Amino acid sequence: MDETLRMYWELYNELCPNELMIHKNHNLLRNFEDEFIEGPILELGCGQSSFLVEYSKKGKEIFAIDNEDFQLNLLKKRIELYAGKEAGKLHLLNITIPKKEIPKEIFSLVIMFDFLHFFTLEDCSKIIDQIASRTQKGSLIYIKAHSKSHSYFKSPNPGMHQYYKHFFSETDLSRLFDNKNFERIMISDTVQSVRSKFSRELEIKWHESVLDEHQVFDSQDREEELKSTKEESNIGYLECIYRRK
Repeated sequence: MDETLRMYWELYNELCPNELMIHKNHNLLRNFEDEFIEGPILELGCGQSSFLVEYSKKGKEIFAIDNEDFQLNLLKKRIELYAGKEAGKLHLLNITIPKKEIPKEIFSLVIMFDFLHFFTLEDCSKIIDQIASRTQKGSLIYIKAHSKSHSYFKSPNPGMHQYYKHFFSETDLSRLFDNKNFERIMISDTVQSVRSKFSRELEIKWHESVLDEHQVFDSQDREEELKSTKEESNIGYLECIYRRK
């Protein structure tokens, strides 16, 4: 994680306590909580996961995977503060997917929230193959990924496409989650054209902190640098919940 991203997540941790983070999270899994089967929960690319914090009070064993110890340490503090003695066993694993395999447990719930778009379709297929072998009948899999409706999809900046390696269509997800192993129980195709006030102000404060760090104090220079941050763009994403057959 580069220093500017670290600054963002430090600011997010400061401004978004657990209760606010859970309240603001658009968690479609809440509609299916009565269908959760027994077994541990896994999240790939967890960061400071609102899902794992929220579900830490259920007493389930939790496997949190990220390739940044910084994020895992903040998540551990969040869960300890939120769930206390109610928390189940917590495994914080620094693993780079798909270079290393996910743990060989059988999971009741797998979460991939803003995760798959960092991989090529070929690598996504390898990840889903692992998930198929680590789930059982009734396990739920929740995905949120950038779609082709996202403004970044048509970005002329090659660096953007090196960072976000794939923008998904419904067909892409149907091919990854084949009918042999998975049943799709819901899909949502969303385009958000205006950020929430919280998200907008968070990003502005973050960029102001970055400018301070680089000693950019001239008001005109700062305004020019912040111009793109204040502009709105389409945030397109697909959300799906699959059930393991």
